[in-house]
Amino acid sequence: MYAHIQGLVAEKTADALVIDAGGVGYWLSVSAGTLAAAPAVGSPMKCYTVLSVREDAMELFGFATREEKAMFERLKSVSGVGARMALSILSALSVRELSIALVTGDSAALTRAPGIGK
Repeated sequence: MYAHIQGLVAEKTADALVIDAGGVGYWLSVSAGTLAAAPAVGSPMKCYTVLSVREDAMELFGFATREEKAMFERLKSVSGVGARMALSILSALSVRELSIALVTGDSAALTRAPGIGK
């Protein structure tokens, strides 16, 4: 539904950004990598987004790069991996690290993400 949101960083928390776009503050749940890539409060930023709609909630997820967004969507397509788990994995491993771990079958790297067992 939303491809991206561009505006000013209004707020940064431990796991989210608020982007003010056109007078509306969009709360985006983000990975540690996106949070680290975010500029200072008051600076402009473009976040690629995914809207997750569940029976009990609607959540907007934000990503600094298209590659991270694509990996998030791939992770969500795995049985048993929801949006929060996918975000947790992307917070523990960069897109590059995760890609290498998947190609090489490095299960030890994957278990660095909370909630992922062998």
